[in-house]
Order: sequence, then C-alpha cells, then structure tokens
Amino acid sequence: MSGDNSSSSRDPHIESLSSPTPMLEIELRATFIIVDRNGEVPVELGRIISHVIHKFPLEDLINDANGAVSDMFDSMRIPVQPSKLEEVAASAFRLAVAARDGGSKVLRMRVKVDAVVDEVPDFGNHDTDDENEDEDQETATATTAAENLEKMMVEGSGKDCPICLEELAEGSEAVCMPCLHVFHDPCIVAWLNKKKRCPCCRFKLS
Repeated sequence: MSGDNSSSSRDPHIESLSSPTPMLEIELRATFIIVDRNGEVPVELGRIISHVIHKFPLEDLINDANGAVSDMFDSMRIPVQPSKLEEVAASAFRLAVAARDGGSKVLRMRVKVDAVVDEVPDFGNHDTDDENEDEDQETATATTAAENLEKMMVEGSGKDCPICLEELAEGSEAVCMPCLHVFHDPCIVAWLNKKKRCPCCRFKLS
C-alpha cells in the first residue's frame, strides 16, 4: 500500500518548474508616417515600418493590461491615442483570460497601427554604445556621413527605396551602405541626420 502511494504522489514544486509559463504574444506592426508640417499643407516625406513580437505572461495582462500595453507602445516609440490603447488592452485582457481558463499555452494577437510623426523615431533607446559616444561623433552631420558612402548607378528596375518606398529608377544615382542596402541619396541623408544606423538591418555607420 505504501509503495503505491509513494509512486503516485508528485512534488507540486517540481511540476511547476517543468511547466512552461502560459504566454500571450502580441505581434505589433507600426507604420510611421513622417510628415513635414512647416508649409500650409502637410507633406508626407516617407514611411518606416517597425514590426516586433512582444511576449507577455498571461497573469501580467490579466492584472494590468493597460500598463503592459502602454509599455509596449512606449518601447517602440509609437504615439497612440488613449482610446486605441484601451482597445488593444481590452482585447489582450479578454484573450489572456480565455487562454488561462481554457488551458492554452501560447496565443498570438496581431495589432496594426499607423502613427503620424514629425521626424524619424529614435529606435536606439537601448543602445548604450550610442550614449557613450564622444560629443564630436554625436554632432557629425548627415551630409558628412553620406559623403563616405558608396555612390552607385541603379541597374535594372523593380527595387524601391526602403525609406520613401519610391522606385529606385534605372540609371539614377543611389547610395549604398556598407551593409549593401541601397537608398535614395536625400532619403538616407535625412535618416542619418537622426540615427547613424541602417534603417533595414541597424548596421552602425562609423
């Protein structure tokens, strides 16, 4: 009898360690629409897409969905209206409760937002090396940085500039980063004026 009892007993602590924490993934795709408001009529300068998958323990969303979703938007530098934040938080809360009650381990929620901004967002908030750069490096102009990049003639068609999403016309001059991504000259100059990294792969321009 005692042997049967011992073989069927379980240590709840060990079981909890082996069980994965139930998670909810929020796949957030943000389109930043960069607009120049200096004239009488706002002019769109270009668009940048940021796509990140955030993972949250279910209990975090159940206990404070608004706080978790607000931190998510802040981490991606997305300006969002309170009504939109509450809408996303409410959906995440409902999914988290349903997943907890239904025993699901992982769920994914997809969110798409458009954000109109005046300048390129600073995505390098976690780059400690940027914060430690010398002052003269920080004040280097975009024009000087772009002058050190390779100029090339566009061969063939069908490729777009990743910043403005307009075609790189065949026979026109373009700028090639050391990571081999190609841009319109004015587009990459404007980008480098905000951040010394490739907008496609975050290669750091020295």
